[in-house]
Amino acid sequence: MRLVAILISISLVAVLAGCIQQESGPQVRQIESLEAWKADGIVGPNEYSRSMNLHKPPSNGYFGGDLEVSWKNDAQYLYMALNGSTKGWIAMGFEPTDWMKDADIILAAVEDGKAIVEDEYSTGNYGPHSDDTDLGGTYDILEYGGREVGGNTVIEFKRKMDTGDSFDKAFVSGQKVPMIWAMADTTMHDAKHNMAKGEGVLELQ
Repeated sequence: MRLVAILISISLVAVLAGCIQQESGPQVRQIESLEAWKADGIVGPNEYSRSMNLHKPPSNGYFGGDLEVSWKNDAQYLYMALNGSTKGWIAMGFEPTDWMKDADIILAAVEDGKAIVEDEYSTGNYGPHSDDTDLGGTYDILEYGGREVGGNTVIEFKRKMDTGDSFDKAFVSGQKVPMIWAMADTTMHDAKHNMAKGEGVLELQ
């Protein structure tokens, strides 16, 4: 009996010490990008070099949802696609310092068949996130497009890696960029996210 107790104690110590593997983050798929980029709301199979699926189940008043993020970059430009399981808006915030604070935010939706992409910045932990132009900055989305496909919204956009705007984050090749994301079931831009929210990391080429 004493030997059994010792073995059980050793097992518990091993578990508490972290020998059980933790759930890993989203898997990033990498391929060679062979297709020319087009802001048409159609994500081609070889249009982007990296992609990952972000999933949040229903919890605490959120309906849950999925966001597929695809991206590629060169030394000058970042190209991205957001494919979210909603007919409402999708948002991504780059490099927040605390919750939403200081995040460089892209908020986008498709309204009446037309893509709308906002270039915003969050001044507080929970917002507000205002247009860069309202804060004295500039609108720096160079090209964008989108469409609704079934119950999903697909947005594609292009911006400079370094826009020169103090309300945009400056990126460099090889950088790991912390980001937050959220979705709502409405296209009203001032409505709170109620579908899903989460965080992740984008590793640039």
